[in-house]
Amino acid sequence: MELGISGKVAFVTGGSGVGIGASTCRELARNGAKVALTYRTNEEKGAALAEQIRAEGGEAIAVEYDLGQPETIDRGIAAVLAQWGAIDIFVANAMSAPAPMSKTAFEAVPREEIQRRLTTDLEAVLLTVQRVIPSMVERSWGRIVFVSSLGAERGWAGDFPFEVAAASAKAALTGAARSLGVEFGRRGVLTNVVTPGGVMNEELTAWLTPERLERLQARICTGRFSTPDELAKTITFLVSAANGNICGENVHVDGGS
Repeated sequence: MELGISGKVAFVTGGSGVGIGASTCRELARNGAKVALTYRTNEEKGAALAEQIRAEGGEAIAVEYDLGQPETIDRGIAAVLAQWGAIDIFVANAMSAPAPMSKTAFEAVPREEIQRRLTTDLEAVLLTVQRVIPSMVERSWGRIVFVSSLGAERGWAGDFPFEVAAASAKAALTGAARSLGVEFGRRGVLTNVVTPGGVMNEELTAWLTPERLERLQARICTGRFSTPDELAKTITFLVSAANGNICGENVHVDGGS
């Protein structure tokens, strides 16, 4: 399938990690997109992925981006625009790290911790959209994907009571996608949400015991978690020209969880 994104500029947050973001960056680059991936503190890791993409024949740069520091959002986007002059694709994959008190009972969580989650996982994403969408509107073509979480719909099963704030922020992205679709869909900018279920990566493998992993996968129709590459392929389709009219949708990649 011809995706029609060769030469398009993609801005992927959380792109230097081990999971969905990094796989998405590679998949976009394989299809000809110029990829700006972000790192929060590990500049070396971000630069290494960008170099790997370039070594494979793609175009990529790494820029600093911290959901909790709005000035880095501005600097990161300015760096991309200075490099390539436009942003055609935005994949909001980054989310803040789990709170240190994430196992604290929700009623005991301080207000500032709730505010931190809403600021990083919702407000910062919307601020980024404000900054990338003008170049999309100018060209009458753009694609935005927000990466959500199944926890936004089902909660975190009591494991992390505090994460009700994270679930609230992620759930709000669906409303944001629909509203952006209403406002900008007729101007060529399509916005969607991708909701993963369990995603098998190094972090998940280290966190779950084999017994618990088996129990969780037994509840899935396909009998297994998704891979980062499977999420990346779905995201890449949604941000491509091959997606001509999917807008405001929440696409689940969860094996039928």
